[in-house]
Amino acid sequence: MEDLEATITRLDAAVEAIPKDHPDRAGLLNNLGINLGRRYARTWNPQDLEAAIARSKAAVEATPGDDLDRAERLNNLGNHLARQYERTGNLQDLEDAIVHRKEAVEVIPEDHPNRARWLNNLGIDLVSRYAQTGNLQDLEAAIVHLEAAVEAIPWCDPDRAGWLINLGNHLGSRYDRTRNLQDLEAAIARLEAAVEATPGHHPDRARLLNDLGIDLGRRYA
Repeated sequence: MEDLEATITRLDAAVEAIPKDHPDRAGLLNNLGINLGRRYARTWNPQDLEAAIARSKAAVEATPGDDLDRAERLNNLGNHLARQYERTGNLQDLEDAIVHRKEAVEVIPEDHPNRARWLNNLGIDLVSRYAQTGNLQDLEAAIVHLEAAVEAIPWCDPDRAGWLINLGNHLGSRYDRTRNLQDLEAAIARLEAAVEATPGHHPDRARLLNDLGIDLGRRYA
């Protein structure tokens, strides 16, 4: 924790000292926002999260639209805003997180190693908004992005099974709304893929098999 405090102090001093038009200022602001977010994760002090959001916003504003670092800074801002929504339940924070995550996904190169994770994050935020509003369009958009994330993540990535489970469950939720059998079939297919990707000794395997069994039962109900 002492190292983190020292890093924040130095970055804060650097941001204060550097001219506002200096090309390195946006990067310093971004790094400061990241480290303030890390301290929030340790202390749960809301002032740290507020400061992280402010510094990350300033970093995005100071980054030109054609800068290769802009996508990462947009995603970082989205992360902080999503955490703020989790803390306060303020829908506007979630709306802002989605706006910035969408822009990050739009400008990131197709072959970027973080693209899959950012697509997944955007899908999760859209699901959160769907849970608040009940707007089926949010669930539709969430599924599109979660599907794209699953397609982009490497087969050997340990998070792949969890993402497949998440996608399968939300396809099941859409089936509950639309009664479109294709959604249920797709949900079953994703859960079956998740079972294949989950080691036999994994603690979540029993729950996953149970979820798959429930969907299979719904198909033949």
